[in-house]
Amino acid sequence: MVSSSASHAKLPSIDPARFARDASRLTGVMAPAQLPRVAQELFDETGAIEYRIEGSVNLKGEPALRVELAFELALPCQRCMERLPVKLEVGRTLVLSREVEEVESMADEDEDVDSIPLVASLDLLDLIDQEVMLSLPLAPRHDEGACETAPGAEQGSTVASPFSVLSQLKRT
Repeated sequence: MVSSSASHAKLPSIDPARFARDASRLTGVMAPAQLPRVAQELFDETGAIEYRIEGSVNLKGEPALRVELAFELALPCQRCMERLPVKLEVGRTLVLSREVEEVESMADEDEDVDSIPLVASLDLLDLIDQEVMLSLPLAPRHDEGACETAPGAEQGSTVASPFSVLSQLKRT
């Protein structure tokens, strides 16, 4: 069994079938900004992503990867556009399938288990990037009433809606 740990390092591409067959394990910590798609969603570059990837062979003899992530990062709130801390722990087992039909047939089984095509080389940075993106809320926002008021707006004052001009157009 191969086990390694990486901290703020470039993740390798692996042969996923061999990684699973050898029961390899890879753990480490990375900055959210290291993930290309996640970096585009960030409010700022604070936070960390802890990852653990373990290979195994399931009861059917299929290679599988267990991906566990614990992360804390900051996203922009969709209501107020201010900093919203997001802290999540997620885990998913990815069964590596040779046939497309196998990938599709597993879609309705266990929510914690997904099937992906077996490829010769798997980029682990890309895998972690995808898993974090799948875990993020679609429209991140503070709890109701927790958003900061807009700068310059006083409590209790009414701000004219930007759509109020449209009501004037309708009358003419």
